[in-house]
Amino acid sequence: MANLWYIQVNRHCNNACHFCSNPNNWQNISYEKWIELIDEFVKNNYAWVIFTWWEPTLSPDLTRWIKYAKQKWLWCRIISNGMMCANYSYTKRLADSWLELAHFSIYSCYEKVHDFLTDTPWSWLKLIKSITNALKCGIRVQINTVINHYNEEHLDKTTQFIVKHFPQIKHFVWNNLDPEMMRKTDIALTTLPDFDNFKSSLNKAITFLEATNRSFRVEKMPLCYIRWYEWASTETRKIIKNEERIIYFLDFREQIRETDFYHEKLSECEKCDLNTICSWIYEHKKFFDYVKVYPQKVSKEEIEKIILKVKS
Repeated sequence: MANLWYIQVNRHCNNACHFCSNPNNWQNISYEKWIELIDEFVKNNYAWVIFTWWEPTLSPDLTRWIKYAKQKWLWCRIISNGMMCANYSYTKRLADSWLELAHFSIYSCYEKVHDFLTDTPWSWLKLIKSITNALKCGIRVQINTVINHYNEEHLDKTTQFIVKHFPQIKHFVWNNLDPEMMRKTDIALTTLPDFDNFKSSLNKAITFLEATNRSFRVEKMPLCYIRWYEWASTETRKIIKNEERIIYFLDFREQIRETDFYHEKLSECEKCDLNTICSWIYEHKKFFDYVKVYPQKVSKEEIEKIILKVKS
């Protein structure tokens, strides 16, 4: 199992993404509280600690936290928008603190689309510089992309762009939107994707990565939209491997331990042979009631192969 612990180190950001699921509330975690959490991670035998939401590189204590976690034999990664790491000396400090992995969030290969979604001028150029700096400093880089209305038709082109310019990058993650806490503006609501529309470009991106011997994951995605790649669903993997996630939020939720990754499904889902390993979709009734479901006919032998591939 790969149990992960996510820590919100702060809740303010130097981007203003329209679909942000953890908007600014200007909270910061104290250094003492963070040390307390890290010690708890070690006690519970967690392997990875992830500094995230939103934006961890704005914390002046980040390198101290990473060093302390490494002393406790924890693996460290950050999820970042790439604004701060455009500064080489800052990125070098992260590398010198033994940061192993940085997930950078890129939404499009097109500068104007990315900058529109982040609502921040020059964010695309800074992100590209950050990826360059991290790789130069020996930090492993992976790519996160939030699927939305404005990039849904060119997910494959964005993937190909990254591989062409940064062939060292070997892992990609696509996230479906989590609209529960995002801005409720007219622009934010237009970011909701058309599932049938992005299905083609997502599968082209997956095929491309598979052909180039790269790995990938897809989050919050019904399995009928990634047929033949069910093993890449993060929720399906958690279900099969009986994993859990703990997230420390800097808001009313505080600490949440996730062990159940199923969401309320449609009646049609009962007809699908993948139902038992499919989580369906988060907040379907509130935001994604327009999403269609396509029940799949899958043999028991094939389902066993999916389970075996996940476990192996």
